[in-house]
Amino acid sequence: MLNIKKLLLLFILLFINLSTTLFANTNQRITDIRFWQSPEEAQVVLDLSEPPKVSDVGRLNNGTLYFDIKSCVFKPGHQRYALQNQFLESLSVQQNDDNGSTRVFFKVPHSVEAKTFVLPSNERKGDRIVIFLREPQSKILQKQTAELNEVKKLKAENIKIVVLDPGHGGEDPGTSCNGIVEKSYVLAMAKLVKAYFDRDPRYKAILTREADYIIPLDKRREIAERLGADAFVSIHVNWNVKKAISGIEVYYESPKGAVNEADRLVADKENKADFATLGSTNPVLAASKNQIAQMQANIMDQSRQLAEKVEYKLGLALPNLPSRGVKRAGFRVLHSLNMPSILVEYGYTSSKIDSAILKDYTSRTKLAQALYAGISNFLQTKVEGGIDADYLEYYKAMNAKKAKLEADKKKKAAAKINATSKKNSTKSSKTAAAKPRKHKVKHGDTLSAIAKKYGVTVQSIKTANKMKKTDVIKSDQILIIPAK
Repeated sequence: MLNIKKLLLLFILLFINLSTTLFANTNQRITDIRFWQSPEEAQVVLDLSEPPKVSDVGRLNNGTLYFDIKSCVFKPGHQRYALQNQFLESLSVQQNDDNGSTRVFFKVPHSVEAKTFVLPSNERKGDRIVIFLREPQSKILQKQTAELNEVKKLKAENIKIVVLDPGHGGEDPGTSCNGIVEKSYVLAMAKLVKAYFDRDPRYKAILTREADYIIPLDKRREIAERLGADAFVSIHVNWNVKKAISGIEVYYESPKGAVNEADRLVADKENKADFATLGSTNPVLAASKNQIAQMQANIMDQSRQLAEKVEYKLGLALPNLPSRGVKRAGFRVLHSLNMPSILVEYGYTSSKIDSAILKDYTSRTKLAQALYAGISNFLQTKVEGGIDADYLEYYKAMNAKKAKLEADKKKKAAAKINATSKKNSTKSSKTAAAKPRKHKVKHGDTLSAIAKKYGVTVQSIKTANKMKKTDVIKSDQILIIPAK
């Protein structure tokens, strides 16, 4: 009977231990599931309370893909999302009560490429798993080829291409204050501006996004460059903790931002050197850093002219929404070598006065018309040839500063190597001096002369050679010279 009790107690202890191991980390949970898509790609984002441990992606016989999130709670237990769009047919999340994990199932159309990433938390976002979906590269290239053919046709007819970029989008709402959500507001404004260009046969206006989805900053600029845009305008609204600040601002590239971009382009050029072909038409691949800076200075001067013409028209549009002038900033969307680029801040949502004006339809129409007029004025006026002298001066100063820092760094490194070498040399000399030496007595040698030569005493030589007071040295005798 006693043995049965012992076995029963052992079984209970083992069960408790197993349960603890399996469910030790079940505090982790899925806090949200989000989905967004653009014309070319889509993302499913699973937000988590802690860094997840995710299994490899598996595939069921019916083509459904799945992965497990270990030790993770999904409170609904099981939920299916029937999305039925071009990227994702279905998404299903199911809690496994047996081992404390959660399994995510997703099925994509045959032509869609799917990848899964685990992204760590940062200042703005927590830990998350992203299922990235996109059209196959061949289909994307096919679309881009069609676009380029259209661009060639427009250029041949001397039709100017304007790319309007509504900022933010998707999971990035931008600023939100006084009833204005930036991503939605600027999209509506961009469409309104586009409508004015659409009525004018001299122009072809294109939006970087036409719905609520996010586009990476670099890709926004790349879209415009690929389309051979004659002007790129990114549209935003502003916010400031000081509610009294109000007004319109127009930005173009700053010297600091341009220098950093020049460094990045040079590094990128070097990284891509092995993949560049002899027939490449990318001017950056063949350009030195100084040549890149010269190209930047030329295009930045054009951006200044575009910014000034747009700011002038916007400043006249509404008396109650004054312009705060043309400014410079290192916004990534403005880093272009191919086209004049500006960023427009239509006003401050943190200001109740600005917000009221921005929400008024008549005011919005006037602002859209003013932006169209400013861009059109720039494109129909002969661009003044020039360079951004302020940028080139800043570029030279920064290069000189970097060169001095590099020279000082090399000087310090050389001094350190020299000091180490001297230290090792001294150490070697001391080591050599510390070893006993031998001296072959020559005719005429005396103990005192030998002792002086080696920097030792006569008595130390006698002691080292076990010489008596009456002993004398002889020619060809080998004496041991003690260390100093």
